[in-house]
This record gives sequence, C-alpha cells and structure tokens, in this order.
Amino acid sequence: MPRRGRHRTRLPFRLLAAVAALLVGGTAVVLGGSALAKDEGGDSGGGGSFLSSLTGSSSSDSDDSGSDDSDSGDSDDSDSKDSGSDGSDDSKDSGEDKSGDDKSGGDQSGEDKSGDQGQGGDEGKDQSPDESKKTDDQKKDDQDKEAKGEKKVEFPGRDKIAEAGADRYVDIENVDVNGNIGEGGSFSKGSYSVDCGVSDHNNSDNYMAAPGKRNGAQHVHDYVGNTSTNGNSNDESLDAAGTSCKNGDKSTFFWPVLRDLNGTDDDANADGGGKDGNVGRKLTPQSAQLTFRGHGDQEVQPMPQHLMNIMGNAKAKAQDGKNANAKYTCTGFTDRVTDKYPICPSGSKLVRILDYPSCWDGQNLESKDLRSHMAFPDSSGNCQDDFKSVPALRITLTYDQPAGRAFAIDSFPDNQHDPTTDHSDFENFATKAQNDAGAECINANKTCINVGA
Repeated sequence: MPRRGRHRTRLPFRLLAAVAALLVGGTAVVLGGSALAKDEGGDSGGGGSFLSSLTGSSSSDSDDSGSDDSDSGDSDDSDSKDSGSDGSDDSKDSGEDKSGDDKSGGDQSGEDKSGDQGQGGDEGKDQSPDESKKTDDQKKDDQDKEAKGEKKVEFPGRDKIAEAGADRYVDIENVDVNGNIGEGGSFSKGSYSVDCGVSDHNNSDNYMAAPGKRNGAQHVHDYVGNTSTNGNSNDESLDAAGTSCKNGDKSTFFWPVLRDLNGTDDDANADGGGKDGNVGRKLTPQSAQLTFRGHGDQEVQPMPQHLMNIMGNAKAKAQDGKNANAKYTCTGFTDRVTDKYPICPSGSKLVRILDYPSCWDGQNLESKDLRSHMAFPDSSGNCQDDFKSVPALRITLTYDQPAGRAFAIDSFPDNQHDPTTDHSDFENFATKAQNDAGAECINANKTCINVGA
C-alpha cells in the first residue's frame, strides 16, 4: 500500500517545490511524488535530476520509488539490528560480570543474585522476531508465567533434601597419617584460649550472611560466647549483651550442630530442623576449645575489635568444594585428618577441627563476600606481603560419637549433610586490653587462658 507523499501532483506545484528547494540552499524538498523523490535520491549530480523531476514518466518513477523505499527500509532495519545486537551483547556481558562478582561473593545472596542474573539473561534471549507474532493474550500469559517463575522461594532447596551418602564416611583407621589437611593449622610460638562453655543457645539464623532473616541458615547453629546472637544481631546489640565466656569476652562463635540420626528433637517439624532436612537429636560437644595461636616468622598483631571472620563453606557441596576447609579426626588418631565423617573405634571420640584464616588486610573489619579482607597463610604459616598476621583461631569440638554412620552435621537442604560443608563464624568483641594481652602472650611464646579476665 503506497505511503503518504507518494501521490502525484500537477506541474505548477512541482515548479513551486523546485523553487522552494533552491531558495533554501538547493535542498531537495519532496512535494511532487515519487518521480522527484527518485531523481533527488538517485542522482547526486543535481541539474539532471531537477529536469527529470519536471518531465519524468509515471511508470518508471513508480517502479524506481518502490525500489528506493525498499533500500531505505533495509538500511533502517540493518541499523536497528546492529543496535539490538550491541544492546544484547552489553546486557550479556553485564550479566556475566555480575554473576562472577556474586560467585566470588559466597554462601547465601551471591547464589540468589546469580540466579536473578540468569533469569535476566533468559528474558533477553526471549526477545526474538517470533515474539512479535504473539497475540496480546499470549504475551500476557508469558508474563504471568515469568512472574511466577521469578518469585523467590522463602526457604529454597527443600525439594533436594537427602541424607549424606555412605561414601561420605570413612573408618579412621583407613585414613593415611597426614597430620593436617586443608588450609591453616600451621602454628608457631605461643597461644591463648578462651573458655566459653560448650553450647549456650541454638537457632537457624546467621546475622553475618543473612542479616535480619529468620532461618537464614536453614540449619541449626550451636553458639558460645555472646548470649544474644540471632538473625537480628548487630554490633550495638552484641556489645550490649552478656557472654558465656569466663573472662567476659563478648565475642560470638557459632557452627552447625552435630546430630544423632537415631534420635529426635524438639525441632523435628520446625524451620531449620526437620522442615529443612535436619533431623535427629542435637548433640552437645563434650568440649569446645577456642584457641588463638601464633604462626609463621612474624609477630602477630592484636586481633582488631569487631573483626568478622568465617571459615569453611556451608554450601561447599553445591559449589563443587569451593572454599571448603572441613577437618575431622578421632581422639587417639589426631595425626590422621579427613574431610569425610570418620568412624572412630570403641573408646575414641569424634573431633571436628575448625581452622580460621589469620592474615588480615589491615583495613577492613568485614567485606561484601565476608572473605576478601582475610586470607590463609602459606604452608609455613606466613602471610603474603600486604596482609598482616593476626592470631589464628582454631576451634576443636569433641563428641561422643553415635555408632556406625548414624550422625551428621546440619546443612542447607540442597547440600545434603555433606561433611565438607562444615564451617564456623566468629566476630571479635573482646576488649582492646584482652586483644593486646592475647597478642603479647603469643609473641612471648606463652600459653595463656582467659586473658584479661
């Protein structure tokens, strides 16, 4: 169907149009139909085109005009495609970068953000030529489906609940003598320990990784130290709270509970417990040793107040072992360490070892991924040049072990109690005097208990 402006006009109007065009500097103004449009567009010479526009035949003008319009349309489409392609590439690159930033960001939100980016990418892929052929009802239907798909599940992964596989257990006597595995654990000089009891309270929160969220961990933690730790904790509330530590240290220490799978507990039908696949009777450690040690050739600096520090990865199974640092052994076999659940012989007790990074960037008390401001030392215990040596926290938990394979730590539902997901969180609320006294004890090669009490 012809577009507006392609109908012919009589000659006088053409002459007026030509004169007008000359008066404005020779610019061709198309008022006379397709013939003038063709000559002006097809002949850059000027004079010949102008005369042709006054005398050209209707048949040739009509055909040529159609051809020119088609070319112009192709050019516009090409520009549009190029622009669209660039936009698509930019969007894709942005999505990949954000996903990468999120992967470097850890246990909880990174995954969520990465998932959101993936949805964004899918939406971008849906912008294809076929989309324009859909009716309004079909488009609305798609939007409704997308909206349902994008709605975040409050407690994800419950469809993947499962027990740890039999291959995740090992007889400790079948573990080679190795002394240590994973990162950390290479110590020197002195140490200081804090007696904070074995278990002060439990909940399935994590104020560091999921601040303000109830059941943010989807597994139950044992807490010692600060008596108020929950999902709503912050520096102010923790500073104002009490402590289970005998020297008055208000630091918070927590880790996933270990359960006897043959038993039952009061959270069998609760969030963080049975609803998230964490069943069995919670076991209280027989002992929980919290010890800060020296390492490497340099003296340690006092632990900075309010420093956040984490070890291990609660999502190690789902993230292919990234940042895992699980260590298990048995009493009487402590020179054999494994990242599987050890089956200890009669009379031996199960031991969990939680080694924290002990090299600090000297500036940040926390970081977005909760990791970047801290690092593990090398195998000799020394920190890289731009990181400062601080006391290395090792938490050692000892339990009476249920027989056989009837035990496991709590985990996120989709991590299925894999032993490599063992982890622990710590924030330092010791006073400056206590931190100073601890560093002095280490550097003097002493062994101290409850410094600053």
